[in-house]
Amino acid sequence: MNCLKATLDKGGFFLMTMGKIKVMKKTIAQTIKAKEWPEKVVLAVSGGLDSMTLLDSLNRYRPDIDLVVAHVNYQLRGAASDDDEIFVRNQCQARQIPCYVKRVIAPGKSGVEAWARKVRYDFFDQVAKETGARAVVLAQHQDDQVETLLLQLIRGGLAQQKTGMMGQSDYYLRPFLDFSKEELKNYAKDDQVEWREDATNADPSYTGRNQLRHEIIPALATINAKAKEHLADFAKQEAVDQELLQDQAKTFLPVFQADFHQVPKPWWEKTILLWLQNQGIYQVKNGQMVAILSLLANDQKPNGQVDLGDGWMMIKAYSQVQLIKEEKTVKNDRKPEELVLKLDQWQFFDRGQLLWTQKRPQKADQALVLPEHLVGVLTLSLAKKDDRVPLKIGTKSVRRLLIDKKIPVTLREKTWLLKDQSQAVLAVWLGQQTWYLPAGRDRPNVAKQWLVWRIEEN
Repeated sequence: MNCLKATLDKGGFFLMTMGKIKVMKKTIAQTIKAKEWPEKVVLAVSGGLDSMTLLDSLNRYRPDIDLVVAHVNYQLRGAASDDDEIFVRNQCQARQIPCYVKRVIAPGKSGVEAWARKVRYDFFDQVAKETGARAVVLAQHQDDQVETLLLQLIRGGLAQQKTGMMGQSDYYLRPFLDFSKEELKNYAKDDQVEWREDATNADPSYTGRNQLRHEIIPALATINAKAKEHLADFAKQEAVDQELLQDQAKTFLPVFQADFHQVPKPWWEKTILLWLQNQGIYQVKNGQMVAILSLLANDQKPNGQVDLGDGWMMIKAYSQVQLIKEEKTVKNDRKPEELVLKLDQWQFFDRGQLLWTQKRPQKADQALVLPEHLVGVLTLSLAKKDDRVPLKIGTKSVRRLLIDKKIPVTLREKTWLLKDQSQAVLAVWLGQQTWYLPAGRDRPNVAKQWLVWRIEEN
């Protein structure tokens, strides 16, 4: 009987007509059947309605796919979280599907949502790698798309970081993006799919996403009944546009890393975001990006840095940029400011070793020829403001030498001077396995003494 039941089920959704349910189920079946799937995939299953419906439809309509389930127990809801885990394990066992579970504890009360997202995606990637799966399948749907878009807009920040989800991005697949929560629920009810309800999802005050779901989005529907569908369409279009922009930015990336001036300025922001993402930094605040762009555009300031938080610094050094992580120094664990080199005794130095020797170095060694009449000891000391290096006529301050050689500010404080017993500068260590020989230094007629260095590979 094709009649509408004018009642609400316990989840708050109008039950669809039996005819519409049949059409909707056929559409889901066609979506699952028609998609080109890898032979083996990881399916993220929380135990909730969305992921259990996806598990049921994949298992039903594509039995040829080798399924592996991944579940994360965040232990945020006590016994309820453990019951979710047990439920997922039992459902997988009944279907003879391998189930991988990760149990974690939140590090604190703030930022739990972002932390949980990183934990689960890292785990999904790990399971895919361990099992040889070629894709990770997620049950995100149309309502998730709309909620995510609105959250991004409300929280502010860079426009390029406000992008919708795509049905496929990298090796993540989202076959349910065109289906609403209501449609999935009616599918599950009609096929008697079991699922677990998270009681916190019904509380509008629990998260901003919950408030959007229960209060804001329904209010938008009073303005336009298709508001949710229109927002979802916009998110999909934005995702496609951002992907096209990112593809173009990828072509600029090698040029940007070699000399950012060679990249057209309108592409700096997108290229910078991609460059940072490739190094594990996915969120950049609007103020940070403004500071980065301002620094790169300022030709009067060849060196500078921008704090990206969590110890990360973006460094500008003339025409290049680099990302460094500031390491916390342990008190009373400071490196010596002077090293003494004795003849034929190796000395640890800057991720490697140094040797002053009168024996000809091996071909594989890197070496400097030293003046032939050196005696006593040599010293390596960190350069000071009043240190000077000899020129053919006169001297030059070490500071001016470093500027002339375009040594980044971050490396200047790590500049070492090699001196003889009279404290005359023999060579300057510029870092990055580079020595500078002062123009005024005595040149030996015959090579009799050498400074050999070996850099340890990481």
